Parts: sequence; structure tokens; C-alpha cells
Amino acid sequence: MNTCTIDINGKEYTFCLTRDAIKWLESRGLNIAELGNKTITYIDLFWVAGLIAKHGELRENEALDLRQEYENEGGDVMEVITFLINEYTNFLDALTDTGSKKKKAKIVKG
Repeated sequence: MNTCTIDINGKEYTFCLTRDAIKWLESRGLNIAELGNKTITYIDLFWVAGLIAKHGELRENEALDLRQEYENEGGDVMEVITFLINEYTNFLDALTDTGSKKKKAKIVKG
């Protein structure tokens, strides 16, 4: 699992996307094709989802406050969001990979 770690107010926060975080994103209506139309909404969604695995104790509004604080401290929010979007697309690519290295199921038709 790839991670991205940042410092906010002297505390480290680690971002990553897990299956559960992706399910949370999708339950919130994520449609990656709409990224350009709902940029601010998706920035917030990816930010919160990225914190779920390592900082699940944070409430959504607390996670968004951290985003604002990171930006106020001069942090590059889009660097984190770009990392998370790439992780999301890598996850989807892995699901649809039909490479020959994958273990094959035995399908029996009755």
C-alpha cells in the first residue's frame, strides 16, 4: 500500500486508499468522470477518504479542518489529492487487469 505523509501543526498524517476508503468514496457518489465538474467536492472527498485507514478517529469535519490548516501552513493540498487520485485509478486498473499472471478460477457448467 502506497502512502503519503504530511505534517500539520507538528503532527504527521498519513494518507492512503484502502478498499474500505474507496467504498466510502463511492458511497458518497464519486464518479471519476465528473472530477472536472465537481472539483471542490471531490478534493474534499478524496482528502477525507485518504485519512480513513490511518486516522479513522477523525470526523469528516475535523479532516476538512486539517485540509484548511495544511493549506494555511503553505502545504500543497493538490499534491496529496493527485497522489490519492492516482492511487484510486491504480486500484481500478488492478481490478480490470486481465494479465496472464493471475490465478484462474475453475468454472464448471452443469
